[in-house]
Formats: sequence, C-alpha cells, structure tokens
Amino acid sequence: MGTSYASFLGDWVLTLKNLLLPIFCKKCGLRLLTEENGFFCPTCWELSPRIQRPFCTVCGKPHPGAVGFATQRNFPCADCRAEKRLPYRRIYGAAYYEDAVAEAIKLFKFNDKSRLAGPLGRLMAEFASRELECDEYDYLTPVPLHRVRRRARGYNQSELLARGLLPIFPRAQLDDSLQRIRPTRVQSRLKTEAARRANVRGAFAVANGNHLRGKCVLLIDDVITTARTVSECARALRDAKVAAVDVFAAALAVPRFSDVLHPAAP
Repeated sequence: MGTSYASFLGDWVLTLKNLLLPIFCKKCGLRLLTEENGFFCPTCWELSPRIQRPFCTVCGKPHPGAVGFATQRNFPCADCRAEKRLPYRRIYGAAYYEDAVAEAIKLFKFNDKSRLAGPLGRLMAEFASRELECDEYDYLTPVPLHRVRRRARGYNQSELLARGLLPIFPRAQLDDSLQRIRPTRVQSRLKTEAARRANVRGAFAVANGNHLRGKCVLLIDDVITTARTVSECARALRDAKVAAVDVFAAALAVPRFSDVLHPAAP
C-alpha cells in the first residue's frame, strides 16, 4: 500500500512539475515528460551514436566497417601497432563525441549541469558491462581539475562519473591521489598539437600514492580528444609504480566511418 501510494504521489508531482515548469530537449526542442534524463528526449539520446565493435584495443577508435569483413573481434589499429611506448594500456570510450552526447558533456562541463552525471554514467556503465573486465581494477581515478578551476566549477565532472560507476566495479575504490599541480588551459580550445602537448606536460603528479604500487587503475574522463591529457595522467600514475593504467571516457572525439560494405542509398 505504501509503495503504491508513493508511486501515485510521485506521478502527480511529476505531472504538476511538467505543467508549471515545463522542460524541453536541448537538441530538438521536444517537451520532456519524464525525469529520466532531464535534458534530452529519449529519441535524441538513443540516436546519439555509441561506439560499437570492432574498435582498436589500444586507442579505442572504431575500425571501418569493412575491416576484417565486418568482424566483431576487436584488434589494434595500424597506428597503435607502430607505437611501442604508450603510458596507458588501452583506452575505452562509450560513445562518439557527437549529437546529444556532445551537448550533454558541454552542459555538464561548462554550464553547471551536474545532474548529467547520471545519464552519462549510465551510458558508460552499459558499455563497461559489455567490454571491460570490471573485476580486474583496484582503483577508479578521475582526471583531476586544478583547485582553482574546481572551486569555480563547484565539482569535478570526472569524479562524479567515477563515483557513479563504482557499483559495477566490484573490487575498485575511488582514489584521488592523482593531482593537477598547475593550472592548464582547456585542451579543446588549443589549435595545434604542439600547444596541447605543452599545455599538459608535467601538469600531473601522484601524492601519497604508495597504496597504488602494483595495482590496476582505471582512469576516468568525460571526453578524450587527442589523448594528451590522459597520457600525462597515465604517465604520472606509472611513475607511482602502478602496474597498469586503462582509460575510460564517456565519449571519444573520433571520426565515424561509413560502412563501405553497405553504402547508403543515393
């Protein structure tokens, strides 16, 4: 009886909120009638493209659809096969940095919409349950903000994502030993690879990280563009004698390949 009444009352509260304070999809403008997302309608959210197999087992970028005759097996891309000294073991991304997911990350990161940690975290959890060995990680470590930027923003978006993901990683604890020891500019606003590299070089260090020695760490971020930031973070973690660092982001800023085996009709 109590559960039924609470559900009934919740439905009425939601109805009144929709009447008095209507909200609309940030992508298409459709009026939203549920609080499951709060920013995007189910259609825009579900149509925002997810990363599917096959993708590179190192950088996480999807392969063209025709590679391997549309195999579902993941394998390293040519660039990663040629690269021998990466500080991380592999990168995972749940979605492409496009459409509703890209808009969500911008709102989450720059417009004080911390509630988007929920839908973005669920997106990551769905991917992790399919593609990650969730029981191998000892720590989830968010990419840190400098204290000045965190104070201005009010939260670290990567930390909110990491906290939300903890329930699906049975052995892992949240760890904040990784710190940003000097302020940096927003990487996506820098125009050249050299500028991005210089911006984050030496910007991260591990404080009091003896407990990380020999452990497996999953580094959490919101979006990966050039991977310069997560590379520097992974390098700092490896300097602390971490056994392995993997990286997991809500989105990757990578191009989509058209499936040349099944081209779109003219």
